[in-house]
Amino acid sequence: MFSHGQLRIRGETPRPGLRLLSVVGELDLATAPILDRVVRDSEGVAAMVVDMSGVTFLGFAGVDVLVRAAERADDGWRRFAVVVSTRPTQRALDLAGAYARMGCHPRLDLALRAVAD
Repeated sequence: MFSHGQLRIRGETPRPGLRLLSVVGELDLATAPILDRVVRDSEGVAAMVVDMSGVTFLGFAGVDVLVRAAERADDGWRRFAVVVSTRPTQRALDLAGAYARMGCHPRLDLALRAVAD
């Protein structure tokens, strides 16, 4: 478990080669570097899912972390998905035009299925 202010990130490995990061709280300019560090520390796996369903605020710094993680995954032939199920995350990703730049899914089970294929 990683936490800072209004942000908590829980990492788990539900199966070999898959890293699931569950993010809860506010992801903004102050907390985005923490998500960036956790994502980078987890990049040695074949697949990663970042579950944003507990995020109450998503700023553009947080969107940038997710987009860069998706780009690095593509470059490394790894699978990457994001669970986008709340209005704050949907709105921020839509405003940033980030939906087309990463695999976004409305539910965790769909994101897990997407990285398993």
